[in-house]
Amino acid sequence: MLKMLLVYVHLLASCIALGRVLLADHKLWSWRKEALDQAKLEYLEETRKIATLALLALWGSGLLLVLQGYLLEGTAYLLNQKLWAKVAVVALLTLNGGLLHRVGFPLLQKAPFVLLPGSDRGRLALLGAFSMSGWLFAAFLGVARAWNHVMPCLHVMGVFTAFALLACAVALVVASTAGTIRGEEPTVS
Repeated sequence: MLKMLLVYVHLLASCIALGRVLLADHKLWSWRKEALDQAKLEYLEETRKIATLALLALWGSGLLLVLQGYLLEGTAYLLNQKLWAKVAVVALLTLNGGLLHRVGFPLLQKAPFVLLPGSDRGRLALLGAFSMSGWLFAAFLGVARAWNHVMPCLHVMGVFTAFALLACAVALVVASTAGTIRGEEPTVS
């Protein structure tokens, strides 16, 4: 029963975080031509708090699941390399989330996305693409039971790297054309 409850908490935290990140990314893209007003800044702060709490719940429930797995199965449980790849992806997500809020979002307070210098747009695009690909891949690893004790950690991380690089490449292309899409002019309020 305890494992089922831990998996449930882990799943809920993952759904909340992924859902909020997807929604925030959608909103940020729709705001790309606008200065961030107080309501938008408050939304981003609320998103940061929700994502942080969800990430803490993921870390806590994940660590308890690993502990329980170790107590029930011994070291065999810890030899699951997919598990360590998932830990690595979530650690990278945690670091990227900190960078988004300390480096990325302050850039958006200077000017609308489309008016930022190309290097700043690129930086934001990379942070956002890494975030999205990381959250989606971590969720995938949560259901990729067929990879347990089969897929080496480096192979899993290789798949993640390819996925993240693809997302980053697409994001950089989109960011480089963000000001010219449909010829719309940005608005500064």
